[in-house]
Amino acid sequence: MIDNFIVKSYFNYSGYLFRVFPGLLSFVLPRTLVVEASNMCMLKCPVCATVNSSRRQKGVMPFELFKSLIDGIDWKLRRINFSYAGEPLVNPDLFKMVGYAAAKGIDSIVETNGMLLEDRIDDILSSGLYKLNIAFDGINQEMASLYRKGLNFDKVVSGVRRLTRERKKRGSRIPGIHLQFIVMKHNQSGIDAAISMAEELGADFIDFKSMILSGGSGLSAEEKNRFAGEYLPDECEYLRYEKKNGEWQIKEPRRTFCPHILSDAVVMWNGDVTICTMDVEGKFAVGNIKDGSLRSIWKSARYVQLRKFVLLSKLPECRECGYLLSDFRAVRIKEGP
Repeated sequence: MIDNFIVKSYFNYSGYLFRVFPGLLSFVLPRTLVVEASNMCMLKCPVCATVNSSRRQKGVMPFELFKSLIDGIDWKLRRINFSYAGEPLVNPDLFKMVGYAAAKGIDSIVETNGMLLEDRIDDILSSGLYKLNIAFDGINQEMASLYRKGLNFDKVVSGVRRLTRERKKRGSRIPGIHLQFIVMKHNQSGIDAAISMAEELGADFIDFKSMILSGGSGLSAEEKNRFAGEYLPDECEYLRYEKKNGEWQIKEPRRTFCPHILSDAVVMWNGDVTICTMDVEGKFAVGNIKDGSLRSIWKSARYVQLRKFVLLSKLPECRECGYLLSDFRAVRIKEGP
């Protein structure tokens, strides 16, 4: 089939052919949706793009808008990532959305800061959610809240413990529960203790991730250097950056092409479709699902042009992208998705 040929050609030739013929990529329909259930959050993490630069109106995606998006997809969609620029559990209809997708054979992944876990345990376990990623950047209140401003660490721990116990009680293997530990200067000493804590809490994995300084927020060189000095760890294994000429820059070598423009579509809470999660402001929105199907937007001339810009690294967000490097180490605690 033509889509399989295009995918193989794209990866075999690092996207070079498609810089000349970017329209060919529109024949490959996205296999993953990134859905912004909400762009609101109760935390104030210093480097987070939602805190630093988002000027978009705040809101949550209505269930009916999500339903119309899914009903308009007439190809095989593998998964939905409920993540992006806010805390998904703020949306009261989040797990109704997850359940609707599950009924159509689509796996869902939710990323959460964990603050609302205790309020949604039954929703989580009854929805058919495939995987839950929970921010867990420390082993105590002081360590975890040094970056995640406003976090109640004990509340997160209690939520994880209750969730894993209830999952076991119901005899379920899903969702897979992953704790995500962003390795920073102030918490790098807690890695071993965090693994022990994940085991005690009944998590399936703990993933150690390296920090991204920009995340689409467009920090100045001065701001980036300040945050780097404050948060980047000493351990090279967990660094996406290196210092050159007095400035922190993405490490080389990294991928010379973006795999995500071939496989991922990003839908904001209000229905706007953009090309990448690095576009936290929606500057590159190519359409809205209220006005047309995702298929028609994906194949539009505007989307084709943006893919070409990405392949040519003409967008500043691409030059600052930290996702073109390997970003984490997963430690399996026990069997799970």
